[in-house]
Amino acid sequence: MIDKYFFHHLNSRFFQISGKDSKTFIQNLITNDIEKCNDGVIIYSCLLTPQGKFLADFFIFKINENYIFETNDKFYNNLLGRLKIYKLRSEIEIEEINNLYSYSLFNIDYEGSYKIFLNDPRNINLGKKLIKNEKFLVEKDRLKSINETEYHEILIENTVPYSPFDILENKSLLLENNFDNLDAIDWEKGCYVGQEITARMKYRGLLKKKLYSLKLKIGNVIEGDELIVDNKKIGTIISIANSNIFAALNINFVNDLRKSNQSLVINDTLAFDFLN
Repeated sequence: MIDKYFFHHLNSRFFQISGKDSKTFIQNLITNDIEKCNDGVIIYSCLLTPQGKFLADFFIFKINENYIFETNDKFYNNLLGRLKIYKLRSEIEIEEINNLYSYSLFNIDYEGSYKIFLNDPRNINLGKKLIKNEKFLVEKDRLKSINETEYHEILIENTVPYSPFDILENKSLLLENNFDNLDAIDWEKGCYVGQEITARMKYRGLLKKKLYSLKLKIGNVIEGDELIVDNKKIGTIISIANSNIFAALNINFVNDLRKSNQSLVINDTLAFDFLN
């Protein structure tokens, strides 16, 4: 029997952007294409610095011509502050929303009321996003709640960064963190903040390292540990969720390993399998 479980995004915060200039305003800032965000659709996107560095990620959905944003509390105040700076003379309103609740449901056919109940746009294996005006009530014993570490473990297994833990504000680059495989970037939409740097990295092949999903087989590691092979640094441990691990690794080194179908072994004291 397939387990039925859910995760409550307790740290999610919401706000909406409305007004006649809202679509143009958002389109000029975010990495995805707001034209995709019609009624009954949810998209995933980011806001970057002009230098292409990560500032915040968020989901967007549309209700009654208003664009609703869901982001993590860690990025909330800075994101709103940035948007208000960019507002200038645009005819928009930015309003906080305090009566929405966000969940990820796995193998659950939900039949109650909701604002959004759709597949997570980042990866089909991340369940369905449920956003409601009231808390999700568990009425059957077969439904269990997973904790944040267990949710993070699922994300790592699917090479999806959990931004509060895996991404550094003003430092991380999207392509180093697999965002190009999460339907977070639209390569055809035209200009947005940080677009030039992001496109240059993609089309000029400038990427030297990126995030990989690993399973620890032998040894122990902590976040921040450097991985050294033959006296050369080949990567860094980014985050750990049970035995699933995110590491930023040298792309050429990993490609050579995979050509020979080898696991990642560090001085015979550490060993990892690639999860995908």
